[in-house]
Amino acid sequence: MRTLRTLLPTTLIALALASPACAAEPPYVGTWASDLAQCKVEQDRQEAPLVMTEKGYDQHETHCRFKSADEADNQWKVKADCTVEGSDTPYDFTLTVSGDTLTMGDEHGSNDLLRCK
Repeated sequence: MRTLRTLLPTTLIALALASPACAAEPPYVGTWASDLAQCKVEQDRQEAPLVMTEKGYDQHETHCRFKSADEADNQWKVKADCTVEGSDTPYDFTLTVSGDTLTMGDEHGSNDLLRCK
């Protein structure tokens, strides 16, 4: 017969495994800008900072959702579906984090961004 005593450990393990706190988020998650003054710009302005989540990013009228983000040696190779000013486009790029600097790179080059605090 199941009792609270036998169910409790199983329930606690299931809750711990489902908890978002158990999975560390990637270091690229956060708000990033080309200079720290840009951190204060609202998202309704073209100069807005980039807001990166584990599953995508938003910056003014650019919205990208990651199809995949494969990590190797602290670099993520990302395949994303983006909408830029209403137009859909695929976008492949890399992300690398070193301290408070995020480097985004693609076939056109790379761009360094600073972490907003």
